[in-house]
Amino acid sequence: MVPGEARSGWRKAWVSDLRHYAGLLRRGGLKRRYVRARIWHHFTGAMRDAGRLFCERPAIRQARLALRTPQFCLGTVAVGLLGIVAGSGGLTVTRAMLAPPYADAKRLVLISEGGEVPGARHTIPAALLEYWKAHNNTMSGLAGYRWDAHGTGWSTAEFGGVVGAAPRIFLLHRIREWKPADARQDLAVVGRLKPGVTAATAQNELRDLAAQYNPYRRLSAADQAQVMPLVGRTRKPFWAYGVVCSSTMLLLLAAACIGMRTDRRRIGRIRGRYWAYFCAKSVLLPLTLALVIWEFSRATSFTLNGGATFVAEPIFVWLVILACGAIVWWCLADQWRRCRACLRTLQYPVRIGSLGAVLFDHAGMELMCCQGHGSLYLPAVSSDYVQGGGWTALDATDIDSEIVPR
Repeated sequence: MVPGEARSGWRKAWVSDLRHYAGLLRRGGLKRRYVRARIWHHFTGAMRDAGRLFCERPAIRQARLALRTPQFCLGTVAVGLLGIVAGSGGLTVTRAMLAPPYADAKRLVLISEGGEVPGARHTIPAALLEYWKAHNNTMSGLAGYRWDAHGTGWSTAEFGGVVGAAPRIFLLHRIREWKPADARQDLAVVGRLKPGVTAATAQNELRDLAAQYNPYRRLSAADQAQVMPLVGRTRKPFWAYGVVCSSTMLLLLAAACIGMRTDRRRIGRIRGRYWAYFCAKSVLLPLTLALVIWEFSRATSFTLNGGATFVAEPIFVWLVILACGAIVWWCLADQWRRCRACLRTLQYPVRIGSLGAVLFDHAGMELMCCQGHGSLYLPAVSSDYVQGGGWTALDATDIDSEIVPR
C-alpha cells in the first residue's frame, strides 16, 4: 500500500511506533509475553486495515463489481460446462448411452444367472457357455468377458465377432487394454440375437438348454438364465437421472412463467432481461449437474453382468434429489436478491425491527442496488402484515413497485 519511494521511511516510522508502544506496555508492568501478544494484535489489525484499503483500489473495486453481475454467474457456469466436456473427453459416457458404439447394438444382449438375493446376477459357468454355443438357435454369437478396476479387460475369441472391434468403453466402463480370457473361468456373457429374435425368446431357449444340460439340478426361478438388452441397460442411468434433472428444470421454468405473468398483471410489461437470466440459470445448472453425474460419478457404474452397484441406485438417487433441491433454492434466492433493472446482486443490507415486536411493527431486511435502481425489502416472517416484502423502484424508467413472493 506504500509507494516505493517512501517505503523505507514508512518502515522506520512504523517500527519506531511499535517500539514506543512496547515500551509503554513494559512500563505499565506487563510481562514480556503479554507485550508480544499485544504487539501481534496491533500488527494483525494493521494488516486488516491494509487489506480493506487494498480492496478499495479502483481495479479491485471493479473486479468486485464484476462478481455481482449476471454475466459472471452465467460465464462461470459456461466455463464449468466446457471443463466437463474437456475433462470427459468429449462427453464419452453420455455419447455411449445415447448411441452405443457397437454395430447393430439393438441386437446385443447381456446374459447372466440369477441368485438368491432379488436382483442379483452371477456369471455363467464355462461349461454351460460352451453348451449354449453348440446348441442354441436364437443367437448368432456368444462371448465371455471380464474386467478389473484398473481398466484391463479379458474376452474370449468370439468377443470381437459379437460386439465388434475391441471397444474402449463397454457397459459404460472404460477399458484401456483387452487381453485373451481363460475359457475355463466363469465369465460374464454377451450375445448377439439373430434377426427377428427377441430377448424373451432367447431367454426361454437358454433356460431350456440349461435344464437339459444339468437335468439332476432342479433350477428355481431365481437361478435361471436372464437375458436383457444391452442398449436398454446402458441407457437406464440416462433416463433415471435425466428425468430428475429435467423435472428440476421444468419446475424452475414454470416458476419463471408464473413470475412473467405476475409482471404483466402488476406493472403492465415483462422484465425480459430479468427473466431471461432466470431461465438461463434454470437450464444450465440442471444440465451441468446431469453431465457431472453421467461423466464423473459412479451413478453409471455397472457390475460385469449389467447389475447396478450399491452406490449407483439407492444412495445416489437421494443425493441427486438433494442436489436438485439445492439448485431450486439457490436459483430462487439468487434471483430475489438481484436488482430488477441491472441484475446485480443487491448490497448494503440493513436490518429493520426485531422478531419480538413483529405483532406491532414490521421486521425484516432491506437491500439496495448500488446503481440506485431500487430497494428490496424482505420480511423476516411470511405473516408480516404491517409491511409486505417487495421491490421499490427508484429509477424514473422503472418507477412501479413489484411485490416479491416469499
